[in-house]
Amino acid sequence: MSIRILIADDFQAVRTAVSKLINDSHEDWTVCCEASDGQAAVERAVEAKPDLVILDMRMPVRDGISAGREIRELLPGVRIVMFTMVDSPWLEAEAAASGFQGVVQKSRCAALIPAIRKALASTQPA
Repeated sequence: MSIRILIADDFQAVRTAVSKLINDSHEDWTVCCEASDGQAAVERAVEAKPDLVILDMRMPVRDGISAGREIRELLPGVRIVMFTMVDSPWLEAEAAASGFQGVVQKSRCAALIPAIRKALASTQPA
């Protein structure tokens, strides 16, 4: 059974690039849906019940941390990886405290696939 992934980023080009990266990984992963803002990410997660969510930090309506926290409350078993331009020790600590499985800077996009693998291999999320 394929792992279902939701991608949330306010830029269509980023969502398209991440989808391509996932498809090119040759893993048994499927992008089940996308969202262009934090609130839509929460709504799509509730509807689609993905196994993993990739969230941008800076999005309209809601940021990735607050959206991720709500997604974790509503879907406790979901894995979350933050994919962001923000490079900050604060963000890494906040994401970890919120139960996210990782943070990957967009400047290091090749690190996203290993981060997804690691998140999926982790034991039950915090």
